[in-house]
Amino acid sequence: MEEAKEVEEVETLPNKLDEKTKLADEYLSQLKYLQADFENYKKMVAREREMYEMCATETLIMNLLPIIDTLECAIASASNNTSFEEGIALLYKDLIAVLAKEGLKPIAAVGEKFDPYKHEVIMTVIDDDHPEDTILEEFEKGYMLGSKVIRTSKVKISKLKNHEISRD
Repeated sequence: MEEAKEVEEVETLPNKLDEKTKLADEYLSQLKYLQADFENYKKMVAREREMYEMCATETLIMNLLPIIDTLECAIASASNNTSFEEGIALLYKDLIAVLAKEGLKPIAAVGEKFDPYKHEVIMTVIDDDHPEDTILEEFEKGYMLGSKVIRTSKVKISKLKNHEISRD
């Protein structure tokens, strides 16, 4: 009788081993999915943190842009007092350098082709000396924070006098 039990147990061992192997494989698969989910979660949290930091930086820079405008005006109007002008220019240079480290870049304007995503037309003039939609003057600088436009450039662009309108 004991031998029969032992033989029966030996015969069922491969089935039990297969069941335990399948269970272990299932647990391993679940663990891999959990690890992948956790890695995706960490990446999502990092992206959200980066976006939050960018928004906080953008708010700070938006508040500083009028100061930059004022400094530019002070530099332009201080032409008769050179030491004052040099001090203001140095302050302006330092401020721009700090903001550049945060990702602020001025938008190129004068001489460039008008781009509605980066420029805002304030004035147009007829000018046959320049190609159509060339920026002739910048009234207010535009800025980008990273790849995002946070303030468009206010510009004057050229239009051709003999501009033909095509009618299809």
